[in-house]
Amino acid sequence: MIQPTRAALITIVILILTASLFFANVRMAYAQGQFTNITSYLVSGAPNYASPGNETFWNAIPWTNVSLSASVSPGGGHTPYVLVKSANDGFNVYVLFQWPDQVGPSFGSSSEIYSASNGTLLPLNPEDTSHVVQLYYNSTYYYPDRVAVLWYLGSTSQRQQSPAMQLGSAGAITGGAAEIWHWQSDPTDNSPSDSGFPGGYTDPSGRPIYPADNVSFAEDDYTNTTGFYVIGGSFGAGSPNLDPYADPYIIHAGTSFSNVTKTWTVEMARSFTTEDSQYRVQLQVGSTYYVAFAVWNGMLGESSHIKSVSAWYSLTISNQSPPSTSSTSSGPQQQLGIPADLAVAVGLGLLLVGVVIGLVVRAKTKD
Repeated sequence: MIQPTRAALITIVILILTASLFFANVRMAYAQGQFTNITSYLVSGAPNYASPGNETFWNAIPWTNVSLSASVSPGGGHTPYVLVKSANDGFNVYVLFQWPDQVGPSFGSSSEIYSASNGTLLPLNPEDTSHVVQLYYNSTYYYPDRVAVLWYLGSTSQRQQSPAMQLGSAGAITGGAAEIWHWQSDPTDNSPSDSGFPGGYTDPSGRPIYPADNVSFAEDDYTNTTGFYVIGGSFGAGSPNLDPYADPYIIHAGTSFSNVTKTWTVEMARSFTTEDSQYRVQLQVGSTYYVAFAVWNGMLGESSHIKSVSAWYSLTISNQSPPSTSSTSSGPQQQLGIPADLAVAVGLGLLLVGVVIGLVVRAKTKD
């Protein structure tokens, strides 16, 4: 028969464990209901477009491992993750991307084509996107590598559950509106391997325009529930644009590919505010924005709507400096953080359990 004291101690053990587990479940449920946040820390320094990611200020900022999945299968989903971090100088925001590409960089500029049910190769058009799940490609016919960040501009009530585009359209979003910073290895990258640079933008008179100092850039696009548009400049008569007089090179970029680690590194930079406030996200310190990410592996046939995409994340523009110690691992591993109060509660619970068990054991020994 268990003595009253021992029974009480056992009851305490059960209550402590139950409370600890309950608290853990509540915190986990709360955490899962929130978007993973990326903090853009305040730094002193400017991007080095010739060596992106190697600026000193990046060392103190941790990576966020953004999981990616196929937009459509089997053609998409060749990139499992993209590492993201952000910084700002109080006036400009910098976003750094790094992702694996084992097949090597692609600067292909081929038009998207797909194989019809009878085997005929056809050019892709918006009407076909609803049923095309794989593009045609081979060792000599492939597409550019790309990375993009989507900044949501609509209200929370309009935001869809996932940052998806409408298949069967020219790129319309399924809810609200968004600005997309869209780097492409061809035609927006100033590289000797990029035959299409600077991208073919023209002014309203049809004359070619070029970025200052031949800087690499990310195409600046806008999408809503009706379509997909280039914001600044004109990209040809068949490409809709919103403001042909606006600067199409407002988002600067620095890029590199490592043949040693087989990774792309792309850094984008833009001013907090722009003149075209209707179509471009306007950033300010202390504010948080919904963002999503996408990567295209051109050598493996990803282009257009076929890509690797993320869920929604949030990005906060902070006026705080980076933490003094940060994990800057560039590998795919992502450590799971445990809130400090949860760790303390569970730790104390386990400590008390150990004490109580010790008392019970000692009591039994005396018996």
